[in-house]
Amino acid sequence: MTKVKFNLDDELAILLQAYQDQSGTDRDAIINQAVKQLLVKKLGKKRIAQLLKDSEDGSDYQLEQFFSSYDWLE
Repeated sequence: MTKVKFNLDDELAILLQAYQDQSGTDRDAIINQAVKQLLVKKLGKKRIAQLLKDSEDGSDYQLEQFFSSYDWLE
């Protein structure tokens, strides 16, 4: 997994902490799911499938792999 450093707006940090406290969910899981949902909305499933397939050295990438992580957050 790639590590990325980012800064949250103060308001977003408050909301994220409140959700973490309420759900007991790991911060990384919440952020990964949020980014995934944003990318699906902005890029679309077909484009995501193609990008992931291309990044897997031509192997037969299954889109289900991408969507199987963190489904429990929905």
